Amino acid sequence: LKPFWPNSGSRRSYRERERESGERVEASTHVARCSTMQLSFDGLGEASAHVSVMAGVRTEVKIGLRGIRRSLHLGDQVGCELHWACLDDTGAWTAPAAQPDGSRSVDPVASRIECRFDCVMGFPKDMTPKKIVFVVVVHANGQQHWLKAPGGSDFVLDLEELAAQAPPTPVALTPLSPGAGASFGTLGAVRVAERPKEWPALKAAMAATASTNGATNGKANGATAKGKKKADKPKVTQGVTDLEGGIGKVAWHVVTFAEALTVFVETSLPLPEQAQLFLHMGCQAAPGAEWELPEEPLEGTVPFGDGKATRVPMSGQSRAELKFKAKSAPGALAFVLYACGGGGEQWLKASGGGDFGIPLGEGSAAGAAVAGPGEEIARNFVDAETKYSHWSQFQRLCMVKDIFCRPEPLNATEAAWVACDLRLANQKALEWYRQRGYQPKDMAHCQEALGGAMATAVGAAADPTTRALMRLAVRACPRGNSSGGDAIRHGILNIMRTHGIREGHRPGIECKFIEQWHQKLHTNSAPDDIAICEGYLAFLSSGNPDDLFRTVWERASITREDMAKMAGCGFKDHTKSGAAGLNVNPVHLPQLYNDMQGYLGLLKHVHGGTDLFALCEGCKGQYPDHGCECLAFEIFHERDSPFVMGKIIDLRRRLESCLWKRDILMLDVALEDQLRLVAERQDLGSMGRDDLINFMGCLLKDLQLSRRDPSVDMGLELFFRLSEGDHGGAQRWGTDWCKLMLAACDRLSVICAGVADTVAELLQSCADRLRAGGERPGAVFRPDPKILGTFGEETARCLSERLVAQCLRGLQPQLRRGAGLGPWELVSAGAGVTVGTVEAMKALPVELPAGKGPILAVTETLTGWEDIPAGISAVLLPAAHAVDVLSHVAIRARNQKVLLASCDDDALLAELRGKNGAKLKLSVGPSGDVTWAVPSANELASAGGSAPTSAAGGKQLAVKRPPAPPALVLPISKFEAHRKSLGGKSFHLSELKPKGGEYQVPPSATVPFGTFEELLQDPANEDFREQLEELTEEGEWAKVRSFVVDELQVPAKLEAAVVEQMATLGAPIPAGVEWQRALKGVWASKWTDRAVSSRRQMGVPEDNLVLAVLVQPLAFASYAFVIHTRSPMAGANKEDALVEVVVGLGESLVSNSPGRALSASVGPAAGGAIEVHTYPSKPTGVFTPEGGTHIFRSDSNGEDLEGFAGAGLYDSITVAPCPHRPVAYASEPLVFDAAFRNKLLRRLFDLGRLVEANFNGQPQDIEGAVLKDGSLVVLQSRPQV
Repeated sequence: LKPFWPNSGSRRSYRERERESGERVEASTHVARCSTMQLSFDGLGEASAHVSVMAGVRTEVKIGLRGIRRSLHLGDQVGCELHWACLDDTGAWTAPAAQPDGSRSVDPVASRIECRFDCVMGFPKDMTPKKIVFVVVVHANGQQHWLKAPGGSDFVLDLEELAAQAPPTPVALTPLSPGAGASFGTLGAVRVAERPKEWPALKAAMAATASTNGATNGKANGATAKGKKKADKPKVTQGVTDLEGGIGKVAWHVVTFAEALTVFVETSLPLPEQAQLFLHMGCQAAPGAEWELPEEPLEGTVPFGDGKATRVPMSGQSRAELKFKAKSAPGALAFVLYACGGGGEQWLKASGGGDFGIPLGEGSAAGAAVAGPGEEIARNFVDAETKYSHWSQFQRLCMVKDIFCRPEPLNATEAAWVACDLRLANQKALEWYRQRGYQPKDMAHCQEALGGAMATAVGAAADPTTRALMRLAVRACPRGNSSGGDAIRHGILNIMRTHGIREGHRPGIECKFIEQWHQKLHTNSAPDDIAICEGYLAFLSSGNPDDLFRTVWERASITREDMAKMAGCGFKDHTKSGAAGLNVNPVHLPQLYNDMQGYLGLLKHVHGGTDLFALCEGCKGQYPDHGCECLAFEIFHERDSPFVMGKIIDLRRRLESCLWKRDILMLDVALEDQLRLVAERQDLGSMGRDDLINFMGCLLKDLQLSRRDPSVDMGLELFFRLSEGDHGGAQRWGTDWCKLMLAACDRLSVICAGVADTVAELLQSCADRLRAGGERPGAVFRPDPKILGTFGEETARCLSERLVAQCLRGLQPQLRRGAGLGPWELVSAGAGVTVGTVEAMKALPVELPAGKGPILAVTETLTGWEDIPAGISAVLLPAAHAVDVLSHVAIRARNQKVLLASCDDDALLAELRGKNGAKLKLSVGPSGDVTWAVPSANELASAGGSAPTSAAGGKQLAVKRPPAPPALVLPISKFEAHRKSLGGKSFHLSELKPKGGEYQVPPSATVPFGTFEELLQDPANEDFREQLEELTEEGEWAKVRSFVVDELQVPAKLEAAVVEQMATLGAPIPAGVEWQRALKGVWASKWTDRAVSSRRQMGVPEDNLVLAVLVQPLAFASYAFVIHTRSPMAGANKEDALVEVVVGLGESLVSNSPGRALSASVGPAAGGAIEVHTYPSKPTGVFTPEGGTHIFRSDSNGEDLEGFAGAGLYDSITVAPCPHRPVAYASEPLVFDAAFRNKLLRRLFDLGRLVEANFNGQPQDIEGAVLKDGSLVVLQSRPQV
């Protein structure tokens, strides 16, 4: 039989194989119809099989298996096969006339076909059996399970009866002859199938698009797309592609909605009337990616059976419609056309011979992910590990080598994927041998090339997180040696021949283990051979085979089952014994011991990327000098001594200039690991405090060599100035020295936590992606979810940062006690006595369920931005996450009378967490310590009053709607005249009256209340207003914020007014600067999660809350400060002020960025003392961009109200982003120049009193900045909570 058109497609089908064998199939007389049935298994309630039979030109039987692994309580490594045959009229099993794709004969009558999830057996029409019979064979844990029908009988499918249940439509088809253009020879002229002029579904989608776009553009009577949110507005893309040879065209439309995506495909090509046309398609994560099945079944499609493609019939030879849910839609579709009929068939491709492609773009979940950093690498790793039918460690390393050889350096996401894949492979969580073999010399050469490329890439990595990830990857990278691959192959042959061991047909001592291992070494030699050789040596020493498998497990976590699988992974059972790979007891041949000992050295030389001795040997000739070589071997021989730590650091310093060499880099990483191993064995609890400081110094020097991070360098400079230098002019272990050292340790703790958390998060996101890939349809391998579930966290524990953090946890409490501080640090005393139910939680929730409370929350972390939900009356957290006294969450805690405190004693917090669910009474002592006891019945009865109440409980915040805006923009000179149109920030700023240059107030203008609401009434925003209303009803606040920033039209008159006012005030916005997004971003912050939650709790109607926007130039600040003119500290003198100062801008202070500010209590000048509570430890400062910029600050009518501060609920946004830079505290006068520090603190105290005087002596919270010339600027003042 000949195709419809010559040279169009290269896929080999049944028909092609039939043509090759000279067989001829008669014409079909039916159009395909489908019948389905459900089967259950004997004794397995949850397991089932779904059967569908499609009869037509060929008969396809699809069998899908579900629930077997769960019902049998099996692990993830499960294989399923259909053991089947045809059934004759007597009920006897018979062989099929033709084997379907993927099926193989196992005996004269029975066949088997793999059925991991489902399988499809296709039969030519005249070779379709009347009945087939089968059972399911499950392979798991070295065992087989035979699953049958209820009653223990075989499953029988009557294909003839099933086909009859869905009667096909008779069509007279005749065999097709060759032809092209519009003629098919003896068939006569072909034609392009007629079709309706209109396609109703497509017409409706296009009409919806036209209607919505018309409303948006203000056309057609001003009609609006009522009910169509912006996210729901249909987006249409379309295209036309020629068929190969110019015989026709394929047109497509993609219509995207928020929740669904529909693809319309229409063909126009000449076909015989009797032919059937199918869309043979695969989903893709992005154009050009691997084909895969859709995540969710599509109506009208049938899987092809190869785990990748599906088919959908083209209605009337012309049209097909595919409907996807947006959340599961692929990034692209690829397809070819398949035509069949009358015994002929043809694959039709696009012009140029490739597949047709339809990009689905932003409307798909996959399409949205494609734009992320490292997405291409991520997709390649997921596809290779879960979809490739042939894959091995060799291909994995080649893939990683290609990534490292790219000209551009890796970013953190790409480095995470490399580290994740190599380390999971090293843990045997990924397959090493999936139907793929290789030569040892190729593996050795690849490993060597990979090591060199990796050394270059590590040297080029500037980001500390990327360096940390890449060093994790180095730990999982074998060393390699281009000349060692052949040595491995020849080495085992020489041992076998020297000792007369049988090899293939060569006679000798028969040891099935050695013969099998010999074959593995020839085709799949890898680092696991080191563990196998060590295990074999243990067996040769003892004669006990159990020692072999025990040692292999201890060295490489390889089980006997893993070793059994090696027989089918790229090499065969050459012993012909039926032995299961290497899971066979070897013959005891003790005479091999010495030769095997030498062979182990060879394996380590080639594959041993982490063996310290092998690396010391491998670096010979590459050390900077002979002294380094001697020191390396000295370290190896003393590797378990605690005194070796100093030698390791010394050697690592001397090797720094040579880290571009592969072997030196691997040795450096191994030395880091060795130091960590030695350090982990030390008992920190038994160390004296000076020994602990010295031990900490060793760890920090080691960390500095690994990261090359400027922030770490600055932290170490401060630490060593205090521990080994001039001690900052303070007495060692004196109160002030302990406070300084505590700040140094806080900074280092923040850095270590930041790197470890980022690494864990990046690695876990990669592991989660691999797990999801293994669960998708068509996956051939599913990684163990137990390993992947905690992979990020467990791997981050291998970082040196973890050890530093552990040491800090032992040192910081001693420093706090030396500084005169107890275990508790009080931020808000609450009501003094707080009663409630203890609840341990990771972080504060946005809100509690109605009626729940009061709750004593013991949290793991706190960011400083949170709103404290109604019902929570106490928040207790670890000292590592302590918040600044003047952070937003601290202000809210004091405002709501919530107890907020941190504790550096893990045992105390653990004791509290252990009382989860218990009712306790918390009390705050005179020194600020928190204690607890069981409450009395009366205290429990009155406990409800100790928690903040929600609107539902009756307490509501009175927020009135302001009057209409008096102008588009108000300068600061008009703030007092229009008080009701401004928020507290603007109005209080206008009340400041500096005299004689005591301080400055920045040039300021405000876009008043109601401006945003008036913009919504602008005709240009009519459609925007309706869509915003519907989005807010849905409550998807992130979409609401993006919509406001992206779509709101700011009228030209408002733009001109802002620019004009700022120019008049002497702070012009430069021409061409796009500041409008900052303005819209402030308005959009009305719908942050915490703001919405806060309004709900306080009973504020949405329409009553409005935002003004205060516009100011951003100050060029050396320091930022916050002043509480009356200190809120426990036990503070009533005349004292509490001052906090940070380097740079105030964002890092009020947002509670990691680390602490300089915090001091300052008394009146007449005899008032200055007491520093904490020295600054924030690793990074925020600074004004070099060319300056403006800030748009939120100023709502829901802040600074009686009984409610509302601080930080709404955003302030700079026009240009502000750079973050590490701060060098070792040379910072704020830390080490007491005269400078005290003078500044005294000036800020006096400033607080001056500002108080503006407000009739009312205590104030004041935010401001110290400019580079030393002048003071007040940015905000509000009544103190």
